[in-house]
Amino acid sequence: MKSHLHHAVLVVGIFSAIQVLAGTYPLGDMTCPEIGQFASKAMQWREDGVTPKEAVQRLDNLRPGESVEKKNLLMVLSLVYGGYGDGWTVKSAGDAMRIDCQAGR
Repeated sequence: MKSHLHHAVLVVGIFSAIQVLAGTYPLGDMTCPEIGQFASKAMQWREDGVTPKEAVQRLDNLRPGESVEKKNLLMVLSLVYGGYGDGWTVKSAGDAMRIDCQAGR
């Protein structure tokens, strides 16, 4: 569990550095509403008691391999299972990530 969570945290750090250098982040073939929908799904997983390790495994089933989309969704998982997720609901997680994406962050 720790290595998957560590991987997600590492991805967030790298992702943040890339954002500063590149402005908006690449979405691959995902839209901002789709990223918001995944955030809501991930928040529902958290509320249902799914562990971070299990959430990463579920993501692996949805998006196998390494891709821009998977890296973005790992970042979403790290936010949902991190401090931000403590104050989010299923709806607000989706709204926050969709709005953040549309703002180019």
